[in-house]
Amino acid sequence: MGAARMRRVERSTCFVLIFFCALALASNALFAASPYEATSSRSARDEAIRSIPFDQLTQETAASLSSVVNKPSIYRRMPLEVINSDPDMYLFLVRYPEVVVNIWRVMGITQCTTKRTGPYSLVGSDGLGTDCSVELVYGTPDMHIIYAEGTYQGGLFKRKVKGRCVIVLRSGFSRDNDNRTLVSNQLDMFLQIDNVGLDILAKTLNPLVIKTADYNFVQSAQFLGRISDLSETNGPGVQRLSSKLTEVDPAVSARFSDLAGIVYQRAAIRGGTNLGYAPAQRGLAQESAVRPASNQAD
Repeated sequence: MGAARMRRVERSTCFVLIFFCALALASNALFAASPYEATSSRSARDEAIRSIPFDQLTQETAASLSSVVNKPSIYRRMPLEVINSDPDMYLFLVRYPEVVVNIWRVMGITQCTTKRTGPYSLVGSDGLGTDCSVELVYGTPDMHIIYAEGTYQGGLFKRKVKGRCVIVLRSGFSRDNDNRTLVSNQLDMFLQIDNVGLDILAKTLNPLVIKTADYNFVQSAQFLGRISDLSETNGPGVQRLSSKLTEVDPAVSARFSDLAGIVYQRAAIRGGTNLGYAPAQRGLAQESAVRPASNQAD
């Protein structure tokens, strides 16, 4: 994989697509000594599986997740990343990754495309051979579980590769000395590749690819923090940016604009000024769940 292509991969990821696009990055993981660093250890994998609330999922959803997490071709816990971010903006961007992708496309730094197909589902392509369907099967402020199916065909594998992926994103919220919210991100990825020969190949690829995957996750998390920071310092500018997001549903871009204004006002209040925006009466961070288990088969 050439340097130019590697740079494109680094810029074509988000909190959902990066992980299934690991079909294009699949490789043997490096073991890490610290629980805050990336790892593929069995203990981390078992702990991640135990964290999944199978009893709150439908039978069909639980079975789909179990078939992947119990026999993954690749397991990876990405490095823990802590960012400054308004909690509502953070959760919005995690749940609507098409907003992040559209911002990158406006900036001209990605080939990635996404299209929402339902309240909890979307389809996407990284522009480099990966096409996938992604579904949020469980979501609370502290945990998001994503199930994806898709294919990859490109420079890494000449034949079309099919697979499935389960993502477990756990988030923690705390305050720093300036009363800003710190968001910790711990993400576990379970990737299952169909072809046995490709499964073996995936486990023997260059460790450089692994480092790139970890780097992608860190950069994606930091980008969410930068959007929140920009909303705090230049909310009106982010609201103008929202008008350029023509590849997302107008209601979603309008919600993004509203949140940018709310984040701007919250930062102003912390600084002792009032800019005339009304803070949200009920934010995303206060929601107990974005998808009740009883509706997951819809």
